[in-house]
Amino acid sequence: MYRKFAPLLVATACLAACSSEPKQAPPKKSGDLTLFEFMTQRIDKDADTIWSIGNKAIDNNASIDPTKMSDQDWHALAEAATTMSKDARALAAVDKLKVKPAGVTIADEGTPGAPTTDQIEGHIGRDHDLFRSLAQTLGNHAEELATAASTKNAGSAARLINELDGVCESCHLEFWYPEQKALIKKMNIPLK
Repeated sequence: MYRKFAPLLVATACLAACSSEPKQAPPKKSGDLTLFEFMTQRIDKDADTIWSIGNKAIDNNASIDPTKMSDQDWHALAEAATTMSKDARALAAVDKLKVKPAGVTIADEGTPGAPTTDQIEGHIGRDHDLFRSLAQTLGNHAEELATAASTKNAGSAARLINELDGVCESCHLEFWYPEQKALIKKMNIPLK
């Protein structure tokens, strides 16, 4: 009797195993991504990798100590910068950019004084060409960093890593929280 049901049990187990695996949606194309997805799934991850590698090798002069950089570190830095460059350029190429997917909460959303999704979309909509230009600037900056990492140029890599936050902030100040530009100017902090 066992022999009679054994093939049926095996077939049932295989079918159950196949049907229990969750189906994953195919990855979205760049043109279908929202700003939130570009930033959280791509650009932020690349920036974190870049800063992590740079911070590990920083010396007392805020430069990169090449003796603290392995070939693997240089390769990972070049790879993250190359990916960031591609992602920033893909972001610049999106025609109609949405801030976030439905049902997702962005950072500080609902906090008094924080920008709303509509406000951010309005800021981008009023000067989408500037948004594209700033995204392209990030792409160019990251490409320069990739070249510096590929050639193991510690001086250039350190300068570019140190400048990366400013490149990012120039876009954030323009589109995420532009009302803070006046405060920064009042404090005599130079803006790029």
